[in-house]
Formats: sequence, C-alpha cells, structure tokens
Amino acid sequence: MRLLSRAIAVAALLATAGAATAETYPQRPVTLIVPYAAGGPTDQHLRAVADEAGKALGQPVVLDNRPGASGTNGAAALVRAAPDGYTLAVLPASVYREPFINKVAFDPARSFSYVVMLSDYTFGLAVKADAPWKTWQEFAADAARLPGKLNVGATGAVGTPRIVMDEAAEMAKIQLNMVPFKGDAEVTNAILGGHIDAAPLSGVAVPHIEAGKMRYLVMLTPQRVKRYPQVPTLRELGVDAVIDSPYGIAGPAGMDPARVKTVHDAFRKALSSPAGLRVLEQLNQQANAMDPEQYRRYALATTAREKERVARLRQRGLLD
Repeated sequence: MRLLSRAIAVAALLATAGAATAETYPQRPVTLIVPYAAGGPTDQHLRAVADEAGKALGQPVVLDNRPGASGTNGAAALVRAAPDGYTLAVLPASVYREPFINKVAFDPARSFSYVVMLSDYTFGLAVKADAPWKTWQEFAADAARLPGKLNVGATGAVGTPRIVMDEAAEMAKIQLNMVPFKGDAEVTNAILGGHIDAAPLSGVAVPHIEAGKMRYLVMLTPQRVKRYPQVPTLRELGVDAVIDSPYGIAGPAGMDPARVKTVHDAFRKALSSPAGLRVLEQLNQQANAMDPEQYRRYALATTAREKERVARLRQRGLLD
C-alpha cells in the first residue's frame, strides 16, 4: 500500500512537471521569417525589434530572410508550419492582394494567427542626387516626351510600390518602364549606380538623402512628412496615388491564444523600446501598433479592398 501511494505521488509529480513544461513558452529560439532581403528597411526594423523582443521572451528571435514572391514567402511558409509559436512571419500588404493575382497556398481570412501590427513605411519617389529632374512635374514631362524610356525600380513584380506607381503613371498619362527587384537594398544600389532613373523608396533612402547622394522628388504619402516638409505629396500635385503599406507579425492558424499574447506583448514592448523607437526614427517611420483582434479585423477589411483593387487594375489593363 505504501509503495502504491508512493508510485501515485511520483506519477502526480511527473504529470505536474510535464504540464508546467508544456505550458512554458518559449523554450527554444523563435524563427521570424522576413520576406525581404537583408539590408532593407523591413530587415533593419525587425532586427532591432526582434533583439528586444527576444529579451522579453527569454529566448532569441532569429530572422530568416526569404525574399521574392512579392513579399509573400513568409505567408506561404506559415501554412506549412506547426502552430506552436516557434515559426512566425512578417506579413506585408501584398499578402492581402496576392490571392487575387496568383494561385497561393494561403488565405488571409483563415491561414494565420494575427499577432501584432508594427509599423507603416513612408515612401517617396527617390532619384540620384545629380538626376536632371528637380520636381515630379519635370520627371513626368520627360516621361511624357519619352514613353517607356524612364526606368523605375520597385520591389516585387506586383508589390504595393509597383502597383501604386502604375496607378500614378496612368493618372498622370505617362508610361514608365517598371523594373522589379527582390528588395529595397538592391533598388537603392541600382539608383546610386545609375542603372535606373527613380524608385519608390521608404526608409532605406534616408541615409543616402542625408549624405547628399539621393533626393526625393515627391512623397507618396497622404500628407507631407515631418522629416522632409519641403517635399510635396503626389496627391498635392493632382495625382491621387498613395502607398499604404503597413506590416506586422503573424503565426500559423491555430496558435494557442496564450502564446499569441506572449509574442504580442514581447513585440509591443520592443516596438516602444529605445532601440525600437531609434530605428523607426532612422527609417522615417512611425509605430502603428495593433493587438491581435484589431490586426485581424484590419486584415479582413484590407483583403476585401484589395480584391476590388485587383478587379479595377485588370479592367484597366494594368494587371494580366
């Protein structure tokens, strides 16, 4: 009887220890897939924020750069990943559009556990400092005179910057030669090397602008930005084209809500940390935090808008 009681006590202790171990998260490094090349603004931001989030989680957050597929490689990877919280991905705006352009394995309404929205890019049309155009009007006039001859680079064949530039060109009644790249760092090098004429660039352009190597002709934002108050918006100049491109972090569908909250809290803290705020300042961005439910509602609403947008683009011949 005494042996039986001892056996039961040991079993209960082991069961309790096992349950505690199962509930402890994370117990190993967490992988965060960044669907852009190293060195770009998303990568720069997430490296700083992931480092701070890792401190809060007690385990490192390891970045895995997977550029290509218009920024949807992370979303595709989540479909194949276990919903244990050890594989996360950055979701850019293209994730909500891609299902209406190409056949993809994911559905924004069902494939993800939305964790935390982080920030939004601040885009402007950048040119090399010694480019012949001082204004958007001069650039557009040359494009009208030389249809299809001005080369404009953008990340992704059907990424948000590319689509907005196509929309802007149509509104301005000009024809641009759009050149796709895998990441903003590649686009930046192409401008600085004189291989393309212009590109819609976000924070990756800031250090080159401040070094006198690059300029913004016009901002692709709803209003003028604090850092460059002298640069007008395209909307001000009569072309109603704006790049609205926030990004956040999600996990596979079916993640334990407690783990979702753990990751959310860690990244939310990291976003507002001194290191997190410093990199946003460097990239000319602002925090755009949303909790899991706010983020989920945003994703559903954006998916519906992108469905309508793709239909309009196809009707106008801007998409196949």
